Amino acid sequence: ESSYLCWIQQYDLTIQLYDAALEAFYTAGQFSKFDAAVKQPLTHAMCFEDKLNSYHNLVRYLTASGKSEEALETCLFVLKKLGVEISPNANAESTLAEAISVKDMIRNSQIHDLLDLPKMKGFNKMAAITFLNTAVLCSYETNEIIFSIVICRTVKMSIQHGLCSTSAVAFSLYGALLTCPILADFEEAYKMGRLALRAIDILDAFMFKHQVFLFFYGSIALCKDPLQASVPKLLEGYKAGFALGDMESVTAYLQLYAGMAVWGCGDKLTRAGEIVRLHAKRMLQHKQVVSCKNILIHLQQATELIGLNEDVYSTFFNISEEEFFHQEMNCRGANSRKLILHTCRMYLAVMRGNMELAAREYESNGAEYQGGIRFIGTITRVFLAGLVGFFIARKQTSDVEKWIHVGVRSMDTMKSWTEDSSWNYEHKLFLLEAEYYFLKGDKHEHLASAKYKQSIAAAKKHKFKNDEGLAAQKAAVFHRHYNRKKEALTNFQHAKASYESWGAEGLVKEIEITIASLSQ
Repeated sequence: ESSYLCWIQQYDLTIQLYDAALEAFYTAGQFSKFDAAVKQPLTHAMCFEDKLNSYHNLVRYLTASGKSEEALETCLFVLKKLGVEISPNANAESTLAEAISVKDMIRNSQIHDLLDLPKMKGFNKMAAITFLNTAVLCSYETNEIIFSIVICRTVKMSIQHGLCSTSAVAFSLYGALLTCPILADFEEAYKMGRLALRAIDILDAFMFKHQVFLFFYGSIALCKDPLQASVPKLLEGYKAGFALGDMESVTAYLQLYAGMAVWGCGDKLTRAGEIVRLHAKRMLQHKQVVSCKNILIHLQQATELIGLNEDVYSTFFNISEEEFFHQEMNCRGANSRKLILHTCRMYLAVMRGNMELAAREYESNGAEYQGGIRFIGTITRVFLAGLVGFFIARKQTSDVEKWIHVGVRSMDTMKSWTEDSSWNYEHKLFLLEAEYYFLKGDKHEHLASAKYKQSIAAAKKHKFKNDEGLAAQKAAVFHRHYNRKKEALTNFQHAKASYESWGAEGLVKEIEITIASLSQ
């Protein structure tokens, strides 16, 4: 009764107190208190506008609780109330139409033209673009089509109704979207990314700087700039997001950092493992269980590469790695986490030379391996798919054309990426070409040998120790196939040295066994 009287006698103060309390409960991970408190403003607020902050925090709570589909439903409900309708049944054609309409709107516009647009006005418009931004991460987790449409609508609102601080994020999101294979406009992507960085100052969008960094340095920059340069920027953005209590962005940052450090060799494995472990513990302290799980996938991968005999899922959640895997595969939604799990398992299998296991992981989620925004995970999946495709085509007598198609498609994608950034992709392309010529047989033996050498040299020059080791390892297998024992041994030793430099002692031990066997 006293609670109800507060809504009657001190309405404005009560709204403000509940908004502050919900923010505090969410940030502190006190979800049981949040669940009880959020019902009050959603029940007693006199108008929809007064419920918006509660809905915003509710979406964050649902996402953090692993209920991303429910979070997305809530976002779409709120957006419809604010005059922005997005069909939950939208298809790929809808996405393409939205993206093309945005391209038409900004065609021939220079950065200064877009930054000179008027300021956005009107409560509903400002609320709508804020909620579109809120919908980004939960839609990415559950529905890539709606995720893409949300990005396009955010940019459209900025162009049609004026700029606000959220527009800086919108431009970076749209730039990242342009890296998808279906759009593949890397020059325009980079332009939108640079626009977003400039918009931080011009639109006074400093509270969104970490979100802009997330999509620029986590995706757009990888089209042109050396991958290793993005790693410190990701850690900078992570710290800014954590200081603001933006746990959703913090989780995304840590996943990207871990991916860059391992798959992109942007950091020493031991250092990367320590950083990820520290922040996994921090996520758990804040009751961000879903976030912690997302990070642990990368930590387990790093732990195995380093050679530590630890099941991190058991350490954090008292369940085995296999139990965790099956639990996540049977979990409703969580699509991006499932994809990361498959990618990590596939990566470990390839690095250990177990290509048959890698092929099984590919087939578990193969349809997803060629698409999506060009994050480090996308790059890694395309690369691994190509290696697996050519290997299985060389070893099997059935489905050969299918696997050749997988390999060639990956190789073609890598060629297009190399045109814009030889630093990041040239060595991967050379290795795919080497495996392709190895597949083609004895007549192409000399071409394969040359491509292996080019891949090793390019990876070394561009400081990708992991890929240098992998290329040397693949070259060793190639020479061993042709009974060139000396060349095989030299390349295995090169691979060992590269993995030692990277900190992958687990791989070093496995290669030492092969070297010992070959030396007899």
